[in-house]
Parts: sequence; structure tokens; C-alpha cells
Amino acid sequence: MTTFNPLYLKVYQSLLNQIKSGTLKHGEKVPSEKELAEQFEVSRITSKKALDLLSEEHYIERIQGKGSFVTTYAGTGTDAAPPAERRSQARKLIGFILPGFDESYGMNLVKGIEKHCSDYGFTVLFKMSYGIKEIEERAVNEFLDIGAEGLIVFPVHGEHVNNKLLELVSRHFPVVLIDRFIKGIPASFVCTDHQKAAGELTAHLFDLGHKEIGFLSPPPDGTTAIEERIVGFQLAHSEYGVKLNREYILTEIKNSMPIHSAGDPDIFKGDILKLDSYFAKHKNLTAVAACEHSIAELAVERLRAAGRKVPEDISVVCFDSPGNGRIHFTHIKQDEWTISRNAVNLLMEKMSDYKFAVQHVFVPHKIVEGETEKPMHRVMY
Repeated sequence: MTTFNPLYLKVYQSLLNQIKSGTLKHGEKVPSEKELAEQFEVSRITSKKALDLLSEEHYIERIQGKGSFVTTYAGTGTDAAPPAERRSQARKLIGFILPGFDESYGMNLVKGIEKHCSDYGFTVLFKMSYGIKEIEERAVNEFLDIGAEGLIVFPVHGEHVNNKLLELVSRHFPVVLIDRFIKGIPASFVCTDHQKAAGELTAHLFDLGHKEIGFLSPPPDGTTAIEERIVGFQLAHSEYGVKLNREYILTEIKNSMPIHSAGDPDIFKGDILKLDSYFAKHKNLTAVAACEHSIAELAVERLRAAGRKVPEDISVVCFDSPGNGRIHFTHIKQDEWTISRNAVNLLMEKMSDYKFAVQHVFVPHKIVEGETEKPMHRVMY
């Protein structure tokens, strides 16, 4: 449940339109909190929030004991612009926030975002959220303070609504999400079709003759990418007429989450115990699909520790395996370059037209075969 209140945006937008159209001119006094509250039939807290937002964006200056005054206005044939706009015009900045990245996934996103923004003449500012909501929200505010004209956000893991992002999207500030979307925030997003990808990876194992297939992932906790991969795994069973054993789905592996990227020893030990117990309980598994590359690596380690060979005894496949990794997994390869290009293009379109419709773009993926799978005997379903 969000505490976001859209009423103040009506007051904010009305005043902003008057400033940009020249109805309220440079140096003119803006109606007081009390006058705005009466005019829009809202509380003074609401009208104050609208004025605070205009002040934060340097459209007005609030002088104690005197009131609020327009600092500048746009759209009336003058070169005047709010300080934040003057800064962004000079440097043309885009903010990019992501939980983290490595060679398996994210590194090419960073390179792609920088390259495509540069092609448009923009400089990219990067911030790592480390999967922590509070850091993500602080990064949004910092980028706004230094005049970023748009944001590309790889949302943190978990079920939450970033109220600042919701506010920005509600007043048409250019925001594009990548890799996943946030429930409750109507923003454009670009990502792999995670459900389809997981379904195809599972189907690939069925085509190799496997029937007893496990699935390993972090806790979904409202993270759309993980939720959709789990659904894709389940639907593939239905499509192939294979009965799904829900005990084969383990969604408790936490060490791969960005918030634990430093390698919390207790979390890591907990994951080892969970995997050892899982594989001991389900010795009949002939294949495992891992939601993430690091989980697949840990799964192979624990299988080998238990005396099981990969792929001779059990096949292991995953999402996002780097080409120079210790193990060349059969994996879903996401097209990070195309994701980044589409995200930047959507952002530029939104920046040029604030009424630009919300777009959902799914970028094609492919299965890359590696050395971690082995066909079983062929089975007719």
C-alpha cells in the first residue's frame, strides 16, 4: 500500500502550466497556501506540498514572511529557464540506477546505456542501489538535484513501490524501467520475456528426455522477473503434459541477491545447507534449471560435493552464463545491447513528448547450448 497522494499534483500542474505559458510571469507572486487550498478545495498540507515541489525544481522562490514568487518561466520566447533546467541544458544528463552488474548480466547493459545515450549527446550518471530501496530512492533524488533530464532504472528486488518514482511518472517525468517492471507504477519498461524464456529453457530439457526437473531461484518477493520465470517453468510442464512436482521448486537461495553481493557468510552457509538438503531429498532429479547464473554455479558445486557429476548424472541449465566463466552452462542469453538501445530510445521519445504512451517492450532471447546438459532417452509425451 502506497502513501502517495495525487491531489497535490493537480495544484502543482496547474501552477506549472501558468508559469510555462507566461500567465504567471517572472517575479510575480504565486497564490498562497491558503488561497490555493480554497481554490482547489484541498488541505493546506496538499497546497504546501505543491509549492514545495515547484520550489525544489526552481520554478518559484519561497521567501519567509512574503510568499512565493516565480523565478522564471518557459515557453514564452525567452531564454530564461529554471536553474535545474539550465544545468541539464548545459550538460544534458541522464541518470541510470541499477542494483549491480557482473559479466554474466549487467555489464553490457551499462556499456549499452552509455553508448546509446552518448549517441544522443547525453552524459550518463551511474548509481548502484545494491538492491536496497532506500539507496535507490536517494539516487533518484540526487539525480534530480543535479539536473538529470530523464532516468533509466533497473528496479531493486522485492515487493515495494518507490514513491518517488511513482510521483515522477505521475507528473510525466521521463522514466524507463529495464529488466523488470514495478507493480503499481505505469512506466514504460524494456526486458526479456522472462516467462517465455524460462518456458523455453524447461522445454529444452523436456526435448532432451528429462522429466524430473528442479528449479532454483531467489525468493520472488514481488520481483516480476523471478515470478515470471517460475510461471514459465510451471507452464512448460502443462504444455508437455508432465505432472509438476511443486517440491522441485526451491525459491530460497539468497546469496545471489544484490543486497548480499558482498558475500554474507551466514547467508552463503544457509544456501549451502538448503541446496544439500534439496539434492539429498530429490535424488531422482535428472536436470535442474537455475534462475540465475550464480545459483547454477553453487548448485554444481554442491552436486559435485555429493558425488554427482554434471552432466553425466544430472544436467544444469540457467540464465546468463558468461562466455569466460569456469563452467560453460547451457543458458538463456539475454540481448543486453538491444535492451539498452530500446530503453534509451523510449526515454528520448518520452523526453520529447511528455504525453508519449507507456510502452512495454520485450526483447528476444536465445538458448545457448553449453557443456552442462546431456540427453536422456527420448520420451514421447
